[in-house]
Amino acid sequence: MNIRTARRYAFFAVLIMVLAGATGSFLRFALAYGMPPGWGQIRHVVHAHSHTMFGWTILALMALIWSEIPRLTGKPLPRGVTWQMGATFIFSLLQLPAFWPNGYGITQIGPARMPLGAMSAGFAGLTWFWFMGLYGRAVRGGRSSLPLRLWHGAVVLLFIASLGAMAEPVLMILKVENEFVKHLFLHLFLDLFTTGWLLLAIFGALWAYLQNQGITPQGWLPVASLALVALPTFLLGMPPSMLSPAMYWVAVIANLALAVLAAFHLRQFWINRRQLPLLVQFGLAGLVIQMGAAVLMLVPSVWQWGVGTLRIFYLHNMLLLWTSSALLGLLLARWGHAPSRWTRWVQGLWMVGVGWMWLALLLGGFTVWLPVSGRVFLEWAAWASVIIVLAAIMALRDLKQTT
Repeated sequence: MNIRTARRYAFFAVLIMVLAGATGSFLRFALAYGMPPGWGQIRHVVHAHSHTMFGWTILALMALIWSEIPRLTGKPLPRGVTWQMGATFIFSLLQLPAFWPNGYGITQIGPARMPLGAMSAGFAGLTWFWFMGLYGRAVRGGRSSLPLRLWHGAVVLLFIASLGAMAEPVLMILKVENEFVKHLFLHLFLDLFTTGWLLLAIFGALWAYLQNQGITPQGWLPVASLALVALPTFLLGMPPSMLSPAMYWVAVIANLALAVLAAFHLRQFWINRRQLPLLVQFGLAGLVIQMGAAVLMLVPSVWQWGVGTLRIFYLHNMLLLWTSSALLGLLLARWGHAPSRWTRWVQGLWMVGVGWMWLALLLGGFTVWLPVSGRVFLEWAAWASVIIVLAAIMALRDLKQTT
């Protein structure tokens, strides 16, 4: 896959983000003002939004990783990478219409009754395994470096998370109703994908970017240990009633260790912050907040309250403020138009919209103690989402100019 093709898929990744963001914006207006008749059910739209959002992040990371592999390994990419990227794009895109009508339920199409959402997620997941297989071939026998070692750990975590995702349709087919098992696999996917795969993969992309700027890491930086301590952290996403005290403390200690080890990388990023894109710097603030939350999880009462009340805030802090800001900043720095007034508008609108939504979701978790209706914060989040989508559309134009 040449640079032009990688740039094209960077554009496609942001296109998916625009669609995911527009769906999220529609969802927030529906929550604030009511769902328009005939437009579906909120819980199904939530699935459509979240799965499409995962598609944006993974396609963006794949474009960044494949574009750097030949330079880092000294080897050409294996055959089939372009086909894999095309399949990942198509099935990531199809999850939006597949989940919208009935979520994970059955959709009637003529005489056929099919679980379209589960099927689309399954096919998208298969392209992830395809990526992992090609990645293994691409790096085997090649040179090693910090970005590659981070990506090795990220791919292992993606493999484990993908097993959790693939378990969802299997549990449906087998009609497994055990709540512990269902939550176990759900959070194995959801939390290892975000806290594991995304964290290590973006760290690898950031170090690859800095290496291209002539910057090399100074001192010891954790890699294998970072991936290892990420494994038990998914337990903290599960309902408190399902965890024994021993499982809770294992997860808490791992979460704290993950924050400490990630801080070694953050310190280096802070030292070299002037060489990082503005949106990456903005996104790193979200990661610092996640690390602060990891420390607060040491208090059992805080965890039991926050895991339910602030779950939506936590996911958006991870997937929007940290992950999406960092990835968009990297894509624009790598393949966007030369810095211009247009680029500054994209960056400014993105930071205003994301910051506004971040605040609305945070305050929404404290409405019990605030003399304000919760609907006010839903409206804030809805209008903030419009600004975010506008910034993403403008970013598409910035990428299109060089496509």
